Amino acid sequence: MTLQQLRYLIAVAEHGSLTGAAQELFIVQPALSRSLQSLERELNVVLFARVGRGLVPTAAGIQVINLARKVLRGVQAIKDLVHVEEPTHSGTVHLAATATLAIECTSCLLPGLAKRYPELHIVVDRQDSREALFASLRSGATDIAMVDLPAPGGFEVLPLRSYEVVLVSPKHTRLPDPVSWTDLEELPMILPSRRSARRADFEMLFATAGVRPTVAMETDDRGAWIPCVVAGHGSVLWYADLAQPFASSVAVRSMSPRLIRTVGMVRGRGPISREVRTLLDYSRRQGVQEIEYV
Repeated sequence: MTLQQLRYLIAVAEHGSLTGAAQELFIVQPALSRSLQSLERELNVVLFARVGRGLVPTAAGIQVINLARKVLRGVQAIKDLVHVEEPTHSGTVHLAATATLAIECTSCLLPGLAKRYPELHIVVDRQDSREALFASLRSGATDIAMVDLPAPGGFEVLPLRSYEVVLVSPKHTRLPDPVSWTDLEELPMILPSRRSARRADFEMLFATAGVRPTVAMETDDRGAWIPCVVAGHGSVLWYADLAQPFASSVAVRSMSPRLIRTVGMVRGRGPISREVRTLLDYSRRQGVQEIEYV
């Protein structure tokens, strides 16, 4: 068993597929598949079960995944123990984020960073879409980004924290709680525009579950999603933490099985400045969480 195998295992668990994990890891899918098969033979357990087009951790897989995360955190802790932190020079880091995650940056991450490193200036560049965000990274206009994972190939990724995604519906929508994925069949839903990368993520999610919701409305302005739900236009899949403040005006239900998504920091592969390294190290210390798959 190697640390690389454990990293591969966690990537497959986060993506729910070999294809997505292979793209993030920048390896070919057959190599990833062979690595997992070798690990299963060594442990004499089945780690994943195929559900539709996706992969879901088995009971044994959940335990191994959680232990793998602890092992990798321990390895990083050892590195931190012997790492002598260099003084941070004053400088500016341009951090890109979509509208929702820009709020996460400014309210949760940056205040503590500014207190710890007052000479480090972080400029949050709000991007209208994931496509614009990754284009900004590729062009060098921004140094780093906070995004919903997975990210396209060719980037270095640091997972930060996990969030539950829930179904947010008009108040009097009749659905069980939690909601089965089959309950989404023909359910009126608010979705991103048809040609966007975010819409493609939703379509893949629905295809994996084998359901076809009714498209009630399309908009890429995620800030408008909850008001549109309140107005009765349809339901939306949204972060539980962001939906709960509106619970008096909408119905918030967990999915069964639960839907977990991960937010992370993403940067291009190449030389890294001391300022960006400081931001990454601080983000990792503050934000990395163990993800429980249930």
